[in-house]
Amino acid sequence: MQQLLGRWLSVPLLVIMVMTLVMAGACKNPTEEPGLPTGFEITDDLGKRLSFDGPVNTIVSLAPSDTEIVFAVGAGDKLVGRTDYCDFPPEVTSKDAKTGEYRFPIVGGFETPNKETIIALSPDVVLAADIHLQNGDTAWLEEKGLRVVTLTPKTLGDVLQDITGVGKLTGKEAEATQLVGNMQNRIEYVAGRTTGLSDDQQPRVLHITWHAPLWTAGEGTFTDALIEMAGGVNVFSDVTGDIEVSLETAVVRNPKVITVFTSHGAAGNTSYEYVIASDSPFRTTDAYLSGRIYLIDADIASRGGPRIVEALETYARFLHPEIFDSG
Repeated sequence: MQQLLGRWLSVPLLVIMVMTLVMAGACKNPTEEPGLPTGFEITDDLGKRLSFDGPVNTIVSLAPSDTEIVFAVGAGDKLVGRTDYCDFPPEVTSKDAKTGEYRFPIVGGFETPNKETIIALSPDVVLAADIHLQNGDTAWLEEKGLRVVTLTPKTLGDVLQDITGVGKLTGKEAEATQLVGNMQNRIEYVAGRTTGLSDDQQPRVLHITWHAPLWTAGEGTFTDALIEMAGGVNVFSDVTGDIEVSLETAVVRNPKVITVFTSHGAAGNTSYEYVIASDSPFRTTDAYLSGRIYLIDADIASRGGPRIVEALETYARFLHPEIFDSG
C-alpha cells in the first residue's frame, strides 16, 4: 500500500518542488518590480508546452472536471464559457437576477462544444479534455489561434498535478498549493489506515457503471485506483479501462461489495434498481446476500477534480465501515 501511495503522489510533489525552485530563482533579481507580469510555461497532460506572459484573465472550460478545478483554486471569476455538463459548484449554473441569463455562458455540450461561440469569446485559454483532442476540436481551435491546455488525468497524482498547473495558469498558486496539500493529507489518511490489511481483509469489489449491457472499470481508471487505495480488490482489475464485460463472469466472480454509479437525467438510478431487485442476476452473490450494494455519485468518482478525494473517502467507508466512521 505504501508503494501505491507513492505512485499516486510522486508526480505532484515533484511539480511543487520544481515550482519552488523556479520561484526561488525569480526572487534573486533585486531589481524586479513587484506586481509586474512574469512569463512562465505550462506543460499540459499531453506533454504540450505553452508559454504565457502572465496569469490568464479569461477561460473557457470544456470539461466539468476542469471547471471544478478553476473554481476550487479561486479563479471562477475568470470563467467566460463552459459546457452544459459543467454544474459544480452550484454557482456555475446560477443566473443573473435581472436578465435571467446564465452568469457563466454555455458554449455547447461536453462532446459537442460550439467552436464558433468559443472563438467569439476570444478567451486567453481553453481548458479541454481528451475527447476534444479525439474529435478534432482541439486542433480546430488551435488553428484559429487559441491556446488550448488539455487536462487528461488518469491517477490521483495527475489530478493534483493539474490543480497545481491551473493554479499557476490563473495566478492562484498559493490557493492551489493549499488545496493540493489538503487533498494529499486526506489521501494519506485513508491510505495509512488501509495499509497492512491482509488479503482476507480486502473485500472483492464489483463496480457497475451501467447495467444494459454491463459496463465496469478496469485497471487504469479512477474507480480501480479508488477501490485499491480504499482497501479493496477490483474483481475486474485484469481488464483495462472502462469496458463492457460479461454479466455471467461478473456473477461468477462473486463480489463481496458492489458499487453502482448514479445515472443522469430521466434514466434515474436504473442500474442500482436493477442490481438490488428481487430477481437481480446478482442475488446469489455475497454482496447481494449481505446487503453490501452501494450507490455512489458518478460525478465525484469519475471527474478528475478536487472531489475525487471525497470519492476515495466514500469508498473507504463502504469497504471498511469497521475502520472509517460512516457517520
